[in-house]
Amino acid sequence: MGRILFFVLLGIAVYAAFRIWRVGRQRRSTAGRGSGGELSEPMIRCAHCGLNVPRSEALADAGHWYCSEAHRRLDHDRR
Repeated sequence: MGRILFFVLLGIAVYAAFRIWRVGRQRRSTAGRGSGGELSEPMIRCAHCGLNVPRSEALADAGHWYCSEAHRRLDHDRR
C-alpha cells in the first residue's frame, strides 16, 4: 500500500513540476514579444459600413478608407 501511495505522489509531483515549467516558459515567450508591436497592424474604419480592417487590406480614396472596392464605389456614387 505504501509503495502505491509513493508512486501516486511521485506522479503528482512530476505533473506539478511539468506544469510550472510550461507556464513559466509561456510567460517568458510572451514577455519577450512585448505588446506585439512588430506583429500588430493599425486598423482602419471603412467610411461606408464602419467595418475595421487592417491597413494593408484597406482601400484609400480622397482621404477616406474603405473595406472593399464595392464600398468605395458605393460611397463615391453617393457623394
